[in-house]
Amino acid sequence: MTNEAPLSATAMAEALERRTTTPSALLEDALARVGRADATLGAFVHLDPEGAAKAAAEAGARQTAGQRLSPLDGVPVAVKDNLWVAGMPAHWGSRLWSDFTPPCDDIVVERLRAAGAVIIGKTNTPEFALSGRTDSPLHGKSRNPWDVTLTPGGSSGGSVAAVAAGMVPVSIVTDAGGSTRIPSSYTGLYGLRPSNGRLARRHGFPPMGIDFQAVGIVARELADLELAYGLLAGPDARDPASLRLPAPRAAGRPRIGWFARYEGELVHPEVEAAVTECARLLEAAGYEVTPCPPPYDVALVRRVWGAISAAGAARAAEMHPDRWRAEASAAIAAAATRGLAMSAVDYVRALDGLAAIRAQVSENWGDVDVYLCPSAASPAWAIDDEFPAEIGGQPGHAAAQNTFATWVNAVGHPGLNIPGRPHADGRPLGVQLVGRYGGEADLFTLARDIAAHAGWTRPPFPAW
Repeated sequence: MTNEAPLSATAMAEALERRTTTPSALLEDALARVGRADATLGAFVHLDPEGAAKAAAEAGARQTAGQRLSPLDGVPVAVKDNLWVAGMPAHWGSRLWSDFTPPCDDIVVERLRAAGAVIIGKTNTPEFALSGRTDSPLHGKSRNPWDVTLTPGGSSGGSVAAVAAGMVPVSIVTDAGGSTRIPSSYTGLYGLRPSNGRLARRHGFPPMGIDFQAVGIVARELADLELAYGLLAGPDARDPASLRLPAPRAAGRPRIGWFARYEGELVHPEVEAAVTECARLLEAAGYEVTPCPPPYDVALVRRVWGAISAAGAARAAEMHPDRWRAEASAAIAAAATRGLAMSAVDYVRALDGLAAIRAQVSENWGDVDVYLCPSAASPAWAIDDEFPAEIGGQPGHAAAQNTFATWVNAVGHPGLNIPGRPHADGRPLGVQLVGRYGGEADLFTLARDIAAHAGWTRPPFPAW
């Protein structure tokens, strides 16, 4: 099978149900693909072939008995390095946790196992999952399967590389400032940052930015993402946030507000054009589509995120007080130093700013149900650069790629990257759908309609 195009998760599920393949055969194929591509791409930081073989054998026995647990039973998947999987290392991309193995699964991993999914290993992430590109001091760089001279982004760069290269159809990730949607936009994937609490969590590393971070999903195909989401989402008493989600919106087509740029901020013209094209497509499909200004203050979002994430880095670094100054990356050491210099008043002011962001977005949201906007300001860039050297003919800067993403984390709403019309040079471009709190269903509806009515052909993934 490894000389053929990889199967989607839904195709794997159908083949398993028809008994035209087995979980062990799917695992063998996935590991062969990893063996062929990973030395170049740097997607995985840990593989568990023995544990995966045991899980696949158990799934095979259920398949033979006609007792499959779910459509994902026997399907190989990956999990990002900063999430806890019992029995596998969780390095958090850091030398400080180079010898750490968590004592238990986080809730989303429990649900993967309960669904029968075969977890083959952990994927690369930058230290503390706090970078827009994936270059871990412990594990090195991840590369973009579309062009290995480009970054796949961060902080879920290992996961998007694994999925885009066909090693696995789905990976579980995290998103604190755009870490699911932005790298998905660079690699032609669907990437969901769900509403806070939608994918319950309990066990894991201390949060870098209070509730900015959510567990997310990346997949090649929308149907695969929806399949995984349907099995993994839902309340759990161990996560109070998962108990607070609102009831679904009343039936009816979602109303769409859209913007393709933020005044004074960088955006690549082809990104802007991709968003505009999707807005026109949805309008032609009969949706109510209205141009709107962005409902957030990006400067305030950056200030608040900068303060809260610095405090988070300091808290994590101080868990190793005698080691972090020597062993942390330069970027994390600088962030931790800034965090340690903050006063309690500084931190409370940052929380006040977060409250102001949430109130502002709520007030400015208007009567639309979904916002359409870019996922990232540009396509993927050179792997050795910290940020794009230029965006639309203007010099790039470190904060540019989060212009359209981090506000979603600040308010805790769902955001979904979908593939848009590719760049003229073939690089993937992403378009983002942002829903009301609890409004994932609207995002899936719109994503399906955009895919069904798209005026472009989605290019084939590179063969690995």
